[in-house]
Amino acid sequence: MGLFGQHGGLVGLDIGSSSIKLVRLKQSAGSWALQAFSLGHLPPDAIIDGRIMNFSVVIERLRELMREAGIKGGSCAIAISGASLIVKRLSLPEMTREELAESITWEAEQYIPFDIKDVNVDAQIINSRAGQGQMDVMMVAAKKDVVNEYVSVATEAGLVTEVVDVAIFAALNMFETNYTVPADQTIALLNIGANTINVGVLSGASIAFTRDISIGGSRLTTEIQRQFNVSWEEAEAFKTGAESSLSSSTIARDVNKLADKVCDSIVTEIQRSLDFYVATSVNSDISKVYLTGGSAQLPALIRTLERRMEVPVELVNPFRNIAVDARKFDIDLLQRAAPVAGVSVGLALRRAGDSE
Repeated sequence: MGLFGQHGGLVGLDIGSSSIKLVRLKQSAGSWALQAFSLGHLPPDAIIDGRIMNFSVVIERLRELMREAGIKGGSCAIAISGASLIVKRLSLPEMTREELAESITWEAEQYIPFDIKDVNVDAQIINSRAGQGQMDVMMVAAKKDVVNEYVSVATEAGLVTEVVDVAIFAALNMFETNYTVPADQTIALLNIGANTINVGVLSGASIAFTRDISIGGSRLTTEIQRQFNVSWEEAEAFKTGAESSLSSSTIARDVNKLADKVCDSIVTEIQRSLDFYVATSVNSDISKVYLTGGSAQLPALIRTLERRMEVPVELVNPFRNIAVDARKFDIDLLQRAAPVAGVSVGLALRRAGDSE
């Protein structure tokens, strides 16, 4: 199973802590078309801290989504993120891909806090001639037991896992398919999930920085649940404005105040990561921030990011350059769901056995 690349032909399967997203694309004459998209929510205790707690619930939900999408089996690409994953940019002596494959396990032992026997390790050359006989390499180490959990869910649902990707890399693949970053600009892409934020920085066409932050939109749900003494489901409805009780201007105002406070703390964590990148890089001022992920649509988050970062903030449309047949898909519904589909679209761009 490769950890990097693009191209396509697989079911993109993004199993998050609050929902499952499934995408299948078709490539023809260099362009992409949407074949299937399905989204299903998970109960809050099904996946905790990136570990699958309730396999039967997750498997059954995936089977339901596959039936809805008309997918009876086949191959898939999945994504990993969070504490079970180490991503490190390394500067190594110039070598061939074959030599790198042979030496990367030894290199990885110096940087990972896990027993090397307990991880899958992969690496990709991102700049073969960085200067002074060195090259830049992106190294990834993922805990085998976590990878196996997600692979087993796909297997039980009838899918064969061909690719295990990194969530932020998948999101960046999606972004580069739909958007262009000028060679002289640097942008940040934030994949904002329920419990994890994946941070990626692109400088021109190169991945310059990645980091996972253990915080997400569920922090606001938890605070609403505590303050208003409601269930998790009701708190989620309050958060999105779907709860009819929010017709009360007082409740709506209180929820908005709470959202501003929580989003301010979330943005503080994001800014720390981006400030670290800027402080350790040359010509690295970030010109724009793009958002994807299920919690990316929070108005308070977008407002706070724009105010604190002092740069434009834009929600990504992962279907921007992908043809969508209006006879097969509800376009309005698809556009409303688009922010959650970033990683799954990126995974669907993969091809079995690729490594670029």
